[in-house]
Amino acid sequence: MTSENPTDRSSLFRDVSFPLTIAILIMVGTLLVLLGLLLFPVNLGMIPFSPDGQLGLLMVVMAIQMMALGETPMGQYTRSWFLIAVGIAFAAMGVVSCIVPGVLTDLLRVLLGLLNIVGGGVLLTKRFFPLLHGTGTPPAGPLPPGLKNLMVTQTVLNIVAIAFGISMLVPGLVSGLVIAGVIVINGILLFALGGILLKLS
Repeated sequence: MTSENPTDRSSLFRDVSFPLTIAILIMVGTLLVLLGLLLFPVNLGMIPFSPDGQLGLLMVVMAIQMMALGETPMGQYTRSWFLIAVGIAFAAMGVVSCIVPGVLTDLLRVLLGLLNIVGGGVLLTKRFFPLLHGTGTPPAGPLPPGLKNLMVTQTVLNIVAIAFGISMLVPGLVSGLVIAGVIVINGILLFALGGILLKLS
């Protein structure tokens, strides 16, 4: 006789208590790590490559974050009809880029570059400018390890975003292998961020 107790079910099919934010971070991290790993054999000439497919995927990922979480390169905002409309526009451009190569390549490359540079710079400024100029409220004591890890991870993510944005705006500035490594690091950092947020929640 089989038990109806939910705790007796296989762990593979057991309900997962991840918040939506963590689930999206895991999905985006997985996509970025996979994309970065595929770019290594691409840059070694082992498999063919579609730049439009890469740009389209990144646009769709950004659109999902906007529409599901209100997460933008400039920070997190309350989801609004405007933000959802922007997300739909980004997703549409990503789909067109994947299906019709060459139509939006330059536009998406510049757009992604600017969004990553400006977004990373804005978030770094918001985090450190008040403290550097004494306008922020310094912590009463040492930061708890969880919050310290969160701040370090977010800071590195912002720096990686700026580096990726520069590589988008100035093709050939760094090798494709370096860009692949940056994308993999970005994905791994998202996994780390998800783990930290899960512990803090």
